[in-house]
Amino acid sequence: MLNGKKIRDIRLNLGYTTLDIQNLTKNPKYETSISKSYLEELERGDKKNPSFQKVVVLAKVLRCKVDELILSA
Repeated sequence: MLNGKKIRDIRLNLGYTTLDIQNLTKNPKYETSISKSYLEELERGDKKNPSFQKVVVLAKVLRCKVDELILSA
C-alpha cells in the first residue's frame, strides 16, 4: 500500500503541485500518466492499490525509489 503522506511530502519538497505532476507524467517517455485528481486520491489514501506501472512513474517523477512510497508494516 502506498504512503500518501510520504508522496505529498516528497512532492511538496520538490516544489511540485498536483497539476505539475499531471503535466510531467503526460510526457511520452512514461508509459502511463497520473491525473491531478488521481494523485490527490492517492495522497489522501482514497486510492489504495494503484497499478505498479503508476507507482514506478510516480517514483521517477518524484526522483525517489519505489520502496520509499510504500507503507512499511
